[in-house]
Amino acid sequence: MASIWHHGEHVRCIHPGWNILVGWDRVRESWVSIFEGAAGMRVSLRSVSAEVFSKTGIVTLVEEIVFTERRTVTAASISATNIFIHEGKHWRMIHHHGSPIAGDREDQLYRYN
Repeated sequence: MASIWHHGEHVRCIHPGWNILVGWDRVRESWVSIFEGAAGMRVSLRSVSAEVFSKTGIVTLVEEIVFTERRTVTAASISATNIFIHEGKHWRMIHHHGSPIAGDREDQLYRYN
């Protein structure tokens, strides 16, 4: 994750249900926390779309996330927007925003016991 993010103080990250995180240190800490508890997590992507405007790239997608903890399985669909800037030879993320999808049955949060 660290290799795709810009490490500046201007980066922003909004995980579903979280406050806005500002600056690379806080963003990095959030991903460390998420991945530490990710042993039972699978993520797949759908509806991926990318647009490039000069040195700015915008990627939108849906993250299909399945968490397994003990005997409980939780599934969620997250609509995400990622903004990148082009630096030299690399694209670096400066903004991530994920929101739970509300809508029809297939896109809602389900818990299975």
